This record gives sequence, C-alpha cells and structure tokens, in this order.
Amino acid sequence: MSLSSIQTVAFAVLVVYLGRFLKSKITFVDKYNLPSPVIGGVLVAIVISVLKSQGWIEFQFDKSFETPLMIAFFASVGYAASFRLLKQGGKMVVYFLLLSIGGLILQVLAGIGAAKVMGVHPLMGVLTGAVSLTGGPGTALAFAPAFEAAGVENASIIGITSAMGGILLGGLIGAPLATYLIHKHNLKGHASRGHARVDDSHFLKAFPGRDLLLHFLALILIMGLGSYVSSWIVALGITLPIYIGSMIVAAIFRNIEDFTNLFHIQPEWMEEIGSVALTLFIAMAIMSLRLEELKNAALPILVFLTVQTILVAATAVGPAFWATGKDYEGAVIGAGYTGFMMGTTANAMANMQSLSQKYGPAPKAFLVVPLVGSCFIDFFNAAVITFCLNVFR
Repeated sequence: MSLSSIQTVAFAVLVVYLGRFLKSKITFVDKYNLPSPVIGGVLVAIVISVLKSQGWIEFQFDKSFETPLMIAFFASVGYAASFRLLKQGGKMVVYFLLLSIGGLILQVLAGIGAAKVMGVHPLMGVLTGAVSLTGGPGTALAFAPAFEAAGVENASIIGITSAMGGILLGGLIGAPLATYLIHKHNLKGHASRGHARVDDSHFLKAFPGRDLLLHFLALILIMGLGSYVSSWIVALGITLPIYIGSMIVAAIFRNIEDFTNLFHIQPEWMEEIGSVALTLFIAMAIMSLRLEELKNAALPILVFLTVQTILVAATAVGPAFWATGKDYEGAVIGAGYTGFMMGTTANAMANMQSLSQKYGPAPKAFLVVPLVGSCFIDFFNAAVITFCLNVFR
C-alpha cells in the first residue's frame, strides 16, 4: 500500500492523535511523560512490521515532507538563538558543551571497547555510537562510504539501523529519566511562562490570523535562504546537518529583530509553528521505522545500543544533572541530553517539550540544548569521527 506525500502527513497526524489518546488513558505513559508522537509512532511501527512479516500488507510512505518539517522546526529553534538570551545562559552553554564533548568521547571509547570484546572491527563501535547516535541518521549516511572504505561492511544499513534504534530508545527513556529526577528531588518548574506550549489556546487567541500568515511566510523565507547557506557549507567540504543553514539565517533574523524590531516576527509564534513541525516530524520518522531491520541486524548492533543506552542514561541522571544546577532545569536538560546523544535534537526537544507541558517552562533548557545539540557538538563530532577513521583504518 503506497501513500502519497500528503497522505503520509495525514497518516502522521493520526499517529499523533493515537499517541495523545494513549497518553490520556494509560497511567504509565502519562506518569513518565512519554511524547505522544513517540508513543503513537512506536505502536504503529510495530503493527506495520507485523503486517509486513505476515505477508498481509506492506506500507510504502512518501516522506517528501519529512525533511522540510525537520528544517522548519530547526529554523524555529534558530530563531530562539538571541544574543540577549545567550548572555543569560552563557556559562551554562559552555558547561553543557564541555559535558557533551566528554560524553561524546566516552561514547567512542565505549563503542571501541565493546567492539574489541566482541571481536569485530573497532570502527563498528564508532559507527554505531558517535556517528549514528550523536550524529543521527544524516551523519550516519554521510559517513557510511568512508567507513565502508575503511573495512566496515554494510556501513549504510548498520548506521541507519543504529540511528533509528537510537531515536526510538532516546525518545522512550529521556522523559522518564527526567521525571525520576523531578520526583526524587522534589523539583519545581518555573511559575512564569518562559516557553511557548502547543496547548496554550489563550496564546493563540491573543494574535490575529494575519500574524500567523506573516510568521509562516517568514519561516518559509528563512528556510529558502538557509538552503543556500547549507549548499555553500557543503561546497566547502564540511559535513553538517542539512538544517544548519536555516538555523544560521534564523539566528541572524532574530538578532536583527532584537535590535531593530524590523521584521515584527514574534519568537512565540515561530516556536508555535516549530512545535507543530516537530510533532509531525517525530511521528513520521518513527512510524516508518523498519523494525524488522533491527531484528535481522547483527547481534553486535543490539549490544552496542545497549551499552550506549546505559552510558547515556547514567550520564543524564548523573553528570548532566549535576553540571547544570541539580534543579528542574537540570533535569529537563538531562532529558534533552538523552535525546540528542541517542539520536537527534528533534528527539531531545520532544522529550523536553513533554516535560515542560506538565511541569512548567524551562527556558534555559530550551536555549542550551538546541545550541549544543544541533550545532556545536556536530563540529566536535565530525573531528572525532575523522580522527577515528584515520587511526583505525
């Protein structure tokens, strides 16, 4: 059964509705704040895999809108990169970046160690760790040819399978880990509204429809300009996520707006649109997971994922929580850390959004995690990956 691009988006909407329904009915799901698109997406992915394995029906999704939705979300995140806000959380960004770099190095060492214990190529530990988890699917596919040339067979399928497994695990454990910290330490969220939330209907009523159109058009313009910036970066031979260009352009727009009020673009509206894009992107990505590939993959992949999950979870509830203040913001940042160190920054934002909707805004977390997870860490990750390729080739 083939679904067109618009039918795939509509299917993703149904997945989100399913996740929201399950979250409202299942106490465990609500208690641990599992994101709705993750819950619905996992259930649908399981059903689709079973149907395919039984030979009853196979779904083919046209995910043409997946990348634009991802870019739209990260453009909205880029618009949050205000120098004024950066001054407020400057030290926190530095601390969290250093922590993430340390976590990245541990991820590489753990992967190489596990590979040697199992007697497989050391680079397979790097591929299933720093490349596929911290880097995500895009980095896995980008670096796959280099790993295959270095002696790792089927690097593409191993990388993308590990990345998908990481996204799934990161989405499942991130919010529950933070919820554990919140309840254990009796942490309280901010009373003030620091961060826009999808369910804030009073906010939507405060702005006329023409403002929604203005912000929607501005976001598309930012994405268009950002595509040129991304192309220019690629032409320089630098491997970075496709959304970086749009984030850079959005950040430029935001800081011009901060000082001139030229565009009349409100960060709340950009964030609201980005939240919708995030929800659909996560649902679309997870519902189309080929879970049978995890089943058919080599046993080492499952071992690597287990080792990395334990490592990231331990770092999230330990060093990440301690280094960021041991407060509510630190718990939310821990959930974000789990998300992007296991898959994508979109997962990190979904984890944090789920927590902020229930416990209250965490403005510093929503500033610090995107800056580190979707930009700074990629530079260091590329350097570490390149170093490992040269050493273990």
